[in-house]
Amino acid sequence: MPVKAVINLKHIVYNAKAIKRRLPKGVKFCAVVKADAYGHGAERVANAVYNIVDCFAVATVDEGVRLRLSGIEKDILVLTAVFDREVARAVNYSLTLTAGSVIDLKNYAKEGKRQGVPVKTHIKFDTGMHRQGIDSVEELKVALAFCDKNKYINLCGLYSHFARPENERSRKAAVKKFLIAKNLVKGYNNITCHISASGGFIKGEYFDMVRIGILLYGYKPFKTDVIKVKPAMKVYASVVATRKLKRGDCALYGDKRVKKNTDITLIRYGYADGLFRKEVKGQFNNRCMDLTAITGVKSGAKRVAVMSDADSVAKKYGTISYEILVKCALRAEKFYVT
Repeated sequence: MPVKAVINLKHIVYNAKAIKRRLPKGVKFCAVVKADAYGHGAERVANAVYNIVDCFAVATVDEGVRLRLSGIEKDILVLTAVFDREVARAVNYSLTLTAGSVIDLKNYAKEGKRQGVPVKTHIKFDTGMHRQGIDSVEELKVALAFCDKNKYINLCGLYSHFARPENERSRKAAVKKFLIAKNLVKGYNNITCHISASGGFIKGEYFDMVRIGILLYGYKPFKTDVIKVKPAMKVYASVVATRKLKRGDCALYGDKRVKKNTDITLIRYGYADGLFRKEVKGQFNNRCMDLTAITGVKSGAKRVAVMSDADSVAKKYGTISYEILVKCALRAEKFYVT
């Protein structure tokens, strides 16, 4: 195989257990496996941590359905807006939907009535990120009143999201607003209130549940010694050929020329495989769609590591580990260490 991703499920299980140990008794653990579990393979990851976590979160209805078909029976929360054409499928597969407006609730109730089942729903409340969710306490009251009157909405959660969990002022302002919303739903039975992803968890903002993504895969949203986690994925590419360049020669796309006779190694990994086109250290000129030229490869090597540490690769490209993980193995064949 030209590109190979090796995913260590033992490390993911280790990370999940480390997270679980830090949670106060009664706080639920939601494993975020959206975007194919940040590139690691959602079905395999979800089944690996199934007995450790309480539920799962995905971004789309399709992602949730794939988990159901892989045997996942626990709650699956769809975090983004569900389009009208997707609601029937979501309800049919017993997915838990996010409502960011009263209109959403009405659409879910209509489909719930058609299928004869109450739709599990979490209301999203905007605490300052302004991405999605109900904007005001007044609108939240209207939404709750609708839920009270409609038997086809099973309101089981209220949640929000930190824009900057590492910033105390920003985080505390969001918590303050979320507490107002939480007080409005305290009369409901079995409502799960949650606001923290990995960053909020590190800062100890637990509420009833935490939604853990990046920590599960072995990386931290910001520097911290609060918890130790192990990276779970490495990506390797096959060596295609070695080319000898003479002084002044160029190779691939770009204007860079060698200043002395130089060997370059071509690997079967291009920007269509995930990582970005532009030249970074260790790479010679820009990537092609399917090939990359690199230097410093040991003679006789048949395979080289493209991504061993997402943080260091992210630093090269001026981005974050999240983006590297979801991109780096787009065309890779996955192999699992169990």
